[in-house]
Amino acid sequence: LKLRHIIKSVCSAPSLSRAMAASHDSVNTSGAYAPVAVAGPVDELAPPTAAHFPRRGLIAALCATALVAVGAATAARGGAQSQGLRQLPGAADLQIKAEATWVQNGVFPSQAPEMDVDVQYVGAAGWGTNYDHIPTPEMCAAMCQGVEKCNAYTWVKDAGLPGCPSQCWLMEGISEKKPLKGLVSGKPPTRKPFATPPASQGAASGSLYCFALMVPEGYEEGLLKWQHDNKAGIFGCDQAAVYSNTHIRIAPAVVTQVVNSTLKCGYGGDSMSALNAWIFIEVWRKLIAIGDYKKHDWVVKVDPDAVFFPDRLSKLLVKYQGAGYINNCRYGMHGPIELFSSRAIDTLAADYKLSWDGKAPKTCVTKMDFGQWGEDMFMDQCLSKILEVKPVPTDATLMCESHCDCNAWYWCNEGDDMVSYHPFKSIDSFKNCMANAMGSASKATIRA
Repeated sequence: LKLRHIIKSVCSAPSLSRAMAASHDSVNTSGAYAPVAVAGPVDELAPPTAAHFPRRGLIAALCATALVAVGAATAARGGAQSQGLRQLPGAADLQIKAEATWVQNGVFPSQAPEMDVDVQYVGAAGWGTNYDHIPTPEMCAAMCQGVEKCNAYTWVKDAGLPGCPSQCWLMEGISEKKPLKGLVSGKPPTRKPFATPPASQGAASGSLYCFALMVPEGYEEGLLKWQHDNKAGIFGCDQAAVYSNTHIRIAPAVVTQVVNSTLKCGYGGDSMSALNAWIFIEVWRKLIAIGDYKKHDWVVKVDPDAVFFPDRLSKLLVKYQGAGYINNCRYGMHGPIELFSSRAIDTLAADYKLSWDGKAPKTCVTKMDFGQWGEDMFMDQCLSKILEVKPVPTDATLMCESHCDCNAWYWCNEGDDMVSYHPFKSIDSFKNCMANAMGSASKATIRA
């Protein structure tokens, strides 16, 4: 349990998100692909210069899958911990698997094609990139599937990195395959064709007002423009809006609603997540002032990098008529998707009116110490504990992400009732996730 907690803390939400950022193209000066130099069991690889391959500077990320493999990972470290494993029923088999570089289908059922264990794929001339702190070759395979020009990958079990030491190399082509202990290579699963997702199906479940907050610099603008053009995400709701701190035209009929905020915050708390409560206090103030949410039954806040299916949410909401809001995780509400009844936002609006300038919900702000909270925890505690909005059911099919025990989130095939997946920060990976999810016809039994 302590190890699970440590992994949860190290693999924080900001790190998780950074690790799924859009891939950067890289062609080395000699015209041949080469990974960065690594240490440890694969230090015999010839180190290229910085010009050959720019390393992705990620701190700690994507280690959620390691939570499932925690027993095998503990044994792999050796010492007294592995001795303890041998005393358990079936521990000898676990020890064999732990000592191997990787046993496909050994820790959990694999969704990747057959892998080449203890083999390095040497990249041919062309595109390539790499990611640090990728805990399993399974995740590496999924990341390759999420980049259209990735045709092969190599995973390094121990690249000498601090924390989660593994690394994932993605490449466009292969020049050769060579035996090398500690590496696992393979090709991604066949990519599914993308089709426009169905829109919200209001009627019996109620209409949806969906919105996203967009940071003007970076990938979010392009991602939201793609969603609009493909009628995906929030743009499949009955009404959609985008908020930002400057006027930006997402589409001819979609211009951002401007909030009075820099949209910048620090990171902290137990999980080193964004301390963005005050940012969203301003966003909610603006949303309430505009008042469009009142035309609808439900208010849905969706992160730009969350793959979201409004039609699935409509089906889910049929059984939650009368709910104040719906929690998306047994550990507390998480920010990628937040779902509130319009009644809950009316209650929040009344608390804003109690403040002298109307810029913050007075009772919630004065009765809670939220300096180390993110906006999701602030809203959850404000509505449930202070304003007593009820009932608050929890439904795990609202969101699939690593921080809420959906450890195969990167495959996006948890079944045709999963409402959202998070995070996917490039158009390629977002589209690939959506295609995988729409090709998932029934509840998946795989939980990596």
